[in-house]
Amino acid sequence: MKTLFFKPFERYQESHLLIVGVGALLAGSFFGAIFGARFDGVLDLHFRRDVSFYTVLLDNIVNVLSLFIPLFILGKTINSHTRVVDVFNTVLIARIPYMVLPLSNLNGLITQNTSELMEVALNPELASEISSSTYIMLTVFGLISLGIMVWMITLLFNGFKISVNLKNKMHIIWFGLSILLAEILSKLIINKL
Repeated sequence: MKTLFFKPFERYQESHLLIVGVGALLAGSFFGAIFGARFDGVLDLHFRRDVSFYTVLLDNIVNVLSLFIPLFILGKTINSHTRVVDVFNTVLIARIPYMVLPLSNLNGLITQNTSELMEVALNPELASEISSSTYIMLTVFGLISLGIMVWMITLLFNGFKISVNLKNKMHIIWFGLSILLAEILSKLIINKL
């Protein structure tokens, strides 16, 4: 089970990983459209009303490419034998945990609770009108989101480590900086679209 959830790259063939990764990207985009989720950054997810499938799909494609490009360049710098398919599969598979998050907005619950909290931020005198269940729900969602982000980065690291035969500690720092660069790149591109 540990291999399936954290190191699928060690067990499954690249063709299977590619099919599962692309399928998850399409399913996540579909769920995003249904539940009003925008993947508006490599590490971001925000809920909005009236989100189209094509918008969410475009978000996901931009995020995958924004992660792939810096990681592939870093991979080639570390090991000239780094293959496109290995890094691409790593990015696709690592994003699978994020594809499940839109389901948490069933019946617009997260959107509604977030709107209530934003209203309090603009009008602090309304704080007493917010129920404790709103705070609890958003805290639980935040903790789940954080756990999923850690899971995604763990998958990304494990796949990248195998793809490039990562051994040097300095390369780990470059890996982290590549994720940061990918986040900035994805935000810039998505905001321009």
